[in-house]
Amino acid sequence: MLDSLIAFISQGADVSAAAGHTPQAAVAAVLCAALINFFS
Repeated sequence: MLDSLIAFISQGADVSAAAGHTPQAAVAAVLCAALINFFS
């Protein structure tokens, strides 16, 4: 659980960096990852 969450957060950080360091993108990526984690 924790390992996958850390992986999702690091993926979200990569996505936000690629998008130009937008905080909204990072937050959205982490929230989506958390939802996917809870429902899977």
